[in-house]
Amino acid sequence: MLTFTALTCALAVVAFTARRVTGRIRELAEVRAAARALRVFTDAVGRDLSVGARPVEAAGHGVAALAEAPEGEGRTGGAVVDRLRFRVGLVRLGADPAATDRGHRADGADAPDVTDQWFRLWAVADRHGLALGRLSDRMIEDLDARLTHLGHTSSALAGARLTETILLLLPVGALGLGQSMGLSPFGFLTGNPLGVLLLLVGVVLACAGVLWAESLTVTVLGGVGRRAGPAGLAAARVLDTFAESLVAGLPVADAWAAATETGDRDRDRGGDGDGDRDLARVAALLSLGAGPAAWEPLRRDPAYGPVARQAAGQTRSGARLAGGVRAQAARLRREAADRSLAASERVLVVVAAPLTLCFLPAFILVGLVPLVVGFAGI
Repeated sequence: MLTFTALTCALAVVAFTARRVTGRIRELAEVRAAARALRVFTDAVGRDLSVGARPVEAAGHGVAALAEAPEGEGRTGGAVVDRLRFRVGLVRLGADPAATDRGHRADGADAPDVTDQWFRLWAVADRHGLALGRLSDRMIEDLDARLTHLGHTSSALAGARLTETILLLLPVGALGLGQSMGLSPFGFLTGNPLGVLLLLVGVVLACAGVLWAESLTVTVLGGVGRRAGPAGLAAARVLDTFAESLVAGLPVADAWAAATETGDRDRDRGGDGDGDRDLARVAALLSLGAGPAAWEPLRRDPAYGPVARQAAGQTRSGARLAGGVRAQAARLRREAADRSLAASERVLVVVAAPLTLCFLPAFILVGLVPLVVGFAGI
């Protein structure tokens, strides 16, 4: 009874670990597929807008182009096509682009989040008279950066998982060697109470090592799920909209208010919403006529600080300010790419701890101890 219970617990731990890892692999694949599909759509829309097409017609052509492209096929690609077609159809009927996210969700992936960002840009461009084509071009840059980050993530995870797989196969190889020599290590692990205990502890250690390595890898890479991405892109999108609003002739207060409408829950600052509150606080102070003092909440911000300090010094020169805002957005994207590459290169370093503290003891308990017992029996 004890043996059966221990083996059942070991199988349950293995099943749980396998489910977590395969789920993360599947999620990463869906996120990459959704990002590719949305890039095809945004690129097609931008081309139509550059030749003077109306936004709703350009969006319709973009959906058709995605549906015909390889990126629009499969479960995730088809879900993105359906999602976009539904939202564009609502806009044709007179709905506000930003309000079309109600009542329909794409299956899987993080397509709704990225799709919402593009439709939010559309709504802001319509409301404030901005150039949607240029905003779409900037979003393409964000999608390219996200795809690059996901590529680094996939490569880093593949390398870490290959190392884990090799280490997990070492005990199996040792047991197979012992079995071929007639030492019967499998019989010891499944028939002897001490062997069953060693097997259970070894399996738990190995699975803990897998989950620990996955957790460390994901932390270093900045996440691999629906909200993952290179830090800095959310702020770059806000600054791009701010610059386009200034170029369109909006006053600084109105331009910043428009930019804050394109922001999302700012994961660059830990996902606690403080970043969005600071943006809204500056917008409110500018609308009240606070002048240079309105930028005080963002003066020390690593992403918005350079723009806030520049804006505080030239509140009446929006054209010059637009150039500095664009330069800061470009710098944030470069830094995001550098951090993504550096993180992918650190993965094999951070997994050293679980390799040493989990996989090595598991190999000793499950692979070497049964062989030693078998030799002692001889």
